[in-house]
Amino acid sequence: MALLKRNKAEKRASRPRMHQRFLQITLSTVLIGISLIVVSCMGIASIQQANRKSYNTQLQTSMNEYWLEMRNRMGTDREALQIMAEYMQGKSSEEFRDFAMDLQDARQDNSFLRMGYYTRTGMQSRVRADGTLEENIPMEALEPEVQQLINYALQGKKSASQVYYDEGMQQQLIMYAAPVQAANGSVTGVVAASKDLSAFQKIFTQPSVSQSKLDVVWVDQSGRIIAASESTPLAPQGTENFLSQAGVDEQVAQSALQQMENNEALHFTIQLEGKEQTVYMQPFGMNGWYLCYADTINSGKSPIYSILITSNVLSGMIILLCLGLLYYVRWAMWGSNKELMKLAYYDRLTGTYNFEKFTQCAEDLLAEDSNYALITMNIRQFQYINEILGKAQADQVLKKLAALLRQMIGEKECFCRSNADQFYLLLHSSQEEQVRARVEAIMEQAGTIAQELNVSYPVILYAGAAMVQESAPPEELVRDLLHKAEFAQKHAVKKYQNVLAFYDRAMHRKENFQNSIESSMQSALAKQEFQLFLQPKVRLENGQVEGAEALVRWIRPDETLVYPDEFIPAFEKNGFCARLDLYMVDRTCRQLREWMDAGYEPICISVNQSRLLFYQSDYVERLCAVMDRYHIPHGYIQLEILEGLAIENIEQMNKTLAQLHEKGFRLSLDDFGSGYSSLNVLAGIQVDEVKFDKDFLLESAPDKKEKNKLALKNVVKLAKDLQITTVAEGVEVQQDEEFVHSIGCEYGQGFFYSCPIPPEEFAQRYLKKASDRSQKSE
Repeated sequence: MALLKRNKAEKRASRPRMHQRFLQITLSTVLIGISLIVVSCMGIASIQQANRKSYNTQLQTSMNEYWLEMRNRMGTDREALQIMAEYMQGKSSEEFRDFAMDLQDARQDNSFLRMGYYTRTGMQSRVRADGTLEENIPMEALEPEVQQLINYALQGKKSASQVYYDEGMQQQLIMYAAPVQAANGSVTGVVAASKDLSAFQKIFTQPSVSQSKLDVVWVDQSGRIIAASESTPLAPQGTENFLSQAGVDEQVAQSALQQMENNEALHFTIQLEGKEQTVYMQPFGMNGWYLCYADTINSGKSPIYSILITSNVLSGMIILLCLGLLYYVRWAMWGSNKELMKLAYYDRLTGTYNFEKFTQCAEDLLAEDSNYALITMNIRQFQYINEILGKAQADQVLKKLAALLRQMIGEKECFCRSNADQFYLLLHSSQEEQVRARVEAIMEQAGTIAQELNVSYPVILYAGAAMVQESAPPEELVRDLLHKAEFAQKHAVKKYQNVLAFYDRAMHRKENFQNSIESSMQSALAKQEFQLFLQPKVRLENGQVEGAEALVRWIRPDETLVYPDEFIPAFEKNGFCARLDLYMVDRTCRQLREWMDAGYEPICISVNQSRLLFYQSDYVERLCAVMDRYHIPHGYIQLEILEGLAIENIEQMNKTLAQLHEKGFRLSLDDFGSGYSSLNVLAGIQVDEVKFDKDFLLESAPDKKEKNKLALKNVVKLAKDLQITTVAEGVEVQQDEEFVHSIGCEYGQGFFYSCPIPPEEFAQRYLKKASDRSQKSE
């Protein structure tokens, strides 16, 4: 009994302790639960903020693509107009009229609707795309926007007008103007061209590179809508002013107008189809224009956000599960964002900036200080480093060079690897000597990379540099520096040692010359400015001219001569060489027909054929059509193909050569030995003739010249064993002729016999008439 009482007493004493423990556990659970909810909410807020920041960055990036496309479009138009202005220097309005009509007939890529020449008194000549001509319209009769633009250009400045409505053409236009300056620098007139808004409207309707489709509205400084994306809810049909539509609060509109006067970027919220939508306005940087944009499809919120909100109403284990899920999501998003940042802004191989990040950094630095130089740098013959050392070792070379640049680049400087072996550097210096010293130091250190990697192939760099020489917006300045540095680098690529070339006035003149060549090539072909010249091919055994090579010369109307090495590289790059090659076949056939009709005995003429033309599917048919038009036997035309074209794909090449052989054409392999020649080419390609490059004979070093001659002697023997006719190019002196004849070469070609001459002179000097031969035989 006493034991039972004692047990009951112990139970009564233990109840308060159990209750106290239960309360402690409950309170702890509640406190933990509240803490978890608070932490979860804070995590949600943090995730939403990071998500919003990432979303805004993506939105800004997509918008910048539209912005850059518009700037590039306007920049292209203004550059085309500047070329016209330079052409008009010292010329009259009548000459402009003829020039503008020629441009309209040629259907230039800029597609201007109207081009005009203006002076301080008014418009002198104006030509529409349909050929309509307007002349001598006084200044006061022009649209106010046009008058303002012309007066601005007469002060020596290039610009674009506000968008205006042209009553005559009944559409909205934008006009560009460029001053025409005399030799003393004074402005004598203005060349202007107008364009409709369809090109810019097309930009708004297409998705960005990231495939994001934004709603974009182009407005002026008062908010008046100039153009907009198709069917965008941001600018309902009938809305003339973006800030005056029903969804925009009046106070918000007034505040926006004040910020637009200061050319500031801004954003605000409007009511759009019953929802609040954030609209961003970005200054265009010209004429007070703005681009307004919004993403009306995406809400900018992650679906994880709503999932986490729902998770917070659960208790206990569900809260812990949500916290674990939140932790996982935050970890995943952080890792994904870091990976995306790496992919977007960093080179995966070297860890340096990529080109996009470099341009952003360069723009930021140039916005603060213009004392910079931009350098583009490449490793000479890097493709052969890949072949000789292998990709893994070549990648190590790139990593070592990137590490070297990282050590030698200062705090307010940047660099990147753009692609393959191309690096860009932005160095903080306004002195050419300092830039040269720093780049040469980099080149010297780069020479030690081969030793570090224990390889024998040298690491040699070639670079081009451009100094900041004029003020401009940072983005335009970066674009201009990149263009100039790359142009300068082309002058350094031909040398075989470390070399740095600076962009200078001479290069600028050459660049303008190249641009003028490309802008006038179509009209030059139409006007037959490309002339046929012939260089004789002599049989070494008897000294008789038994053939010739057709060479092109560009003779302009003012009798100036443009040599092939000045325009052929540009034509090969832009594809115009395909048209020029067929044109030269046509000129050659026409000349042969004239000779045959005049009683001359025709000879076989070789005509060069480019890579682009040779791989066109209808090439053989088009070639035969030209020959048949002049009734020329196919055997009188020999087609010359470059060695590099043959090496690319011998199997495919032989299929085309077989078709040409079936049609009766003779085929020649030109410039053999100029590149990395393979004797397998001679054995594998179906050609009738091989022409040896002139470098075999022109090498100046005595020891190398002897080796070249020995190599030429053996290749000639191989060609003869393969029953291929041999021709030596570059025969300059009597000794060259004697040598190539002694080794069994069958034909010679070069200045020793004749420079390229016009067909008339060639016929007088080398051709014989059939009647003369018959009389001689009698």
